[in-house]
Amino acid sequence: MLERCIGSTRGGALTGFLALSIIALLPIVACALPPILDYPNHMARMHILASSPLNADLARYYKIAWSPIPDLAADSIVPLLARIMPVMIAMRVFLAIVLIALAGGAIMLNRVAYQRWSPWPLTAFLLLYNRMLLWGFINYLAGLALALWALAAWLLLERRPFAVRLAAGLGLSTIIYLAHLAAFGCYALAVLALAAVPFDGARVTTGARLKRLLSAAVTLTPPVILFLISPTSGAPASIAYGNPLRKLDLPVSIFDDYSRVFDGATFAVLLIAVIVGLARGGIRVHRHLRWCVAAIIAAFLLLPSQFLSASGIDHRLPIAIAFLFVASSDWSAIDPWRRKIIAVALLALFIVRMAVVLDVWIQADREYARLLPAFDAIAPGAAVAVAAPAEAVQAGGIPLLHFPTIAVIKRDAFAPSLFAAPYQQPVRFTPYAARLAAKDPPDLVWRLLSQDKPVNLAGYDDLMIIDPPDNLDIGKLPGMILFSDPRLILVRLTPQMAEPER
Repeated sequence: MLERCIGSTRGGALTGFLALSIIALLPIVACALPPILDYPNHMARMHILASSPLNADLARYYKIAWSPIPDLAADSIVPLLARIMPVMIAMRVFLAIVLIALAGGAIMLNRVAYQRWSPWPLTAFLLLYNRMLLWGFINYLAGLALALWALAAWLLLERRPFAVRLAAGLGLSTIIYLAHLAAFGCYALAVLALAAVPFDGARVTTGARLKRLLSAAVTLTPPVILFLISPTSGAPASIAYGNPLRKLDLPVSIFDDYSRVFDGATFAVLLIAVIVGLARGGIRVHRHLRWCVAAIIAAFLLLPSQFLSASGIDHRLPIAIAFLFVASSDWSAIDPWRRKIIAVALLALFIVRMAVVLDVWIQADREYARLLPAFDAIAPGAAVAVAAPAEAVQAGGIPLLHFPTIAVIKRDAFAPSLFAAPYQQPVRFTPYAARLAAKDPPDLVWRLLSQDKPVNLAGYDDLMIIDPPDNLDIGKLPGMILFSDPRLILVRLTPQMAEPER
């Protein structure tokens, strides 16, 4: 009875999916501003893109230059939504779509692979709130969702005419590439792994196998061409490997949210349960999709942490492996009564985890609401310098590192920390804004203020100090305090700090 209710039939699967979706979206519905590190920065960029053609204040600081950058999932959708709703709501709508698409993609891939509905892939909901989300890698997660749906489509088209598979493959790979490069990399590895082993189990000659691989590779060529002509290909060639022992720790990021003890225990218990299930044959991985999982695991072990303009490349793959494993695996060999116990335990774990997330997000929303009035004191079109400690570059908790970029949304202002790298975003700084951004960076400004040393803020109108130093002498700040809170201070800089626009 339990399995019928939560997924062993199409109606049960839909009922379970809708019920878990409602629970999973509660934090997004309850909070105006999710406590995601990069989220305000992304949202500010969406405001600029949605405001095209730019008004005079925005045009002073920003310009828009579209190109085939492999990081455009939100940039191509949220600005369109922002034309019919406030950008802060549009961003949350997009975030909700991404999370539901991730879970739905895993469920659909499992359905296509096993040709039946199962409650097992509903465990994908346990994976939605992860460290990659808290960092704000939203475009990557969107691309990963697209990749799961695209793999399901690839399997469905296995027996269709070559022309149909080719056209679909070309389109799908291009869309995933434009969403995010790392997601496209995962998809490409999975597609090549699928091509190497026919899904229907038919035996093929070596020549036929090579032909299948070549056909799959052809569908991946448009992204390669787009990458070569995109600004991303011209990013500084930096390759760096972190401590190899971190490869043992990074998979915990699948569940690493707000409690290291609880989240670490969750990872350990579920990992042991999966290993035991695989060893005893209770959990089985699809005989062809297992090669997709293996390919991405190999990439995780081999990839560096820094590559071109992207950091934490290998950090992103554990969550891709987890979603693909859920989509590729089956638990029907477990005794029915044990499946019921497991289903109840997983559901309880999901509810507890969501309760923890919801509690933190509501606390964060209250804290952000207390700080938002600071932006009312900023003049329209002002240039707002930022001081933030180096430790603010951290996911989890209630982050404020990119909170100042809300000035872009509220006051059409300039914030030097806005993401505007030409090889990653379609928003660029004007020459005037670039000169402002080249002055003392936020962590240096914060450190100099803590040491009571002069800072270079010429050209700025205001200064926003995030998590002010304990020893900060507010009497020596370079201007008048407009807003003060233990976590944020807004200073109107003295007139002599300003420089005329050139």
